[in-house]
Amino acid sequence: MERSISRSHGRQTQQKSLHYFHPLIAIPATKTGSKSFCWLEIASGLSSRPNLNLNLNLNSDSPRKARQNLSLNFGCAALSAVGEKVDAELTLEKQGWYHGSISRLDAENLLRVLKEGSYLVRNSESSKQDYSLSLKSARGFMHMKIVHSDGRFILGQFSNPFSSIPEMIHHYSINKLPIKGAEHMSLLYPVIDQLL
Repeated sequence: MERSISRSHGRQTQQKSLHYFHPLIAIPATKTGSKSFCWLEIASGLSSRPNLNLNLNLNSDSPRKARQNLSLNFGCAALSAVGEKVDAELTLEKQGWYHGSISRLDAENLLRVLKEGSYLVRNSESSKQDYSLSLKSARGFMHMKIVHSDGRFILGQFSNPFSSIPEMIHHYSINKLPIKGAEHMSLLYPVIDQLL
């Protein structure tokens, strides 16, 4: 059930109707002599990927009639989506998202034109036995150390230990990252190494 509030000639009225997407936020916008509506929908529907829809109508009496007018859809994939499947049985060297000994700058150049949630794993520049997970976020690039200690792999300082990096990447492709600044994200889009 959606509930929206609109103002008409100084009066406030409530409208109720069934709506598949919810919650709905109605933002009344009035122009002299006409009724206008603007509303936001957060839609989860049948897909596991929610969308944020902004609907604008400047000439209708109700949001229900305005559905054919301007509608902008902003996917929120990086916030709640499940990443591409990772085969945790393959060794690290056989994973397409493992780029070996590329630099931090090279990783950023690869990620620069890609979507938020894109990632790759590379060798650490500062420690020969460790690795780095490079990720594109909404704020730019993140480089997280993967520490190899006692035959286990730990992402950052607070992740659970994993027996392999592919197991770790698989886990964080379906779960949120335990890293400050990326706790809302999962690993969504592997950057596959292109051999020339």
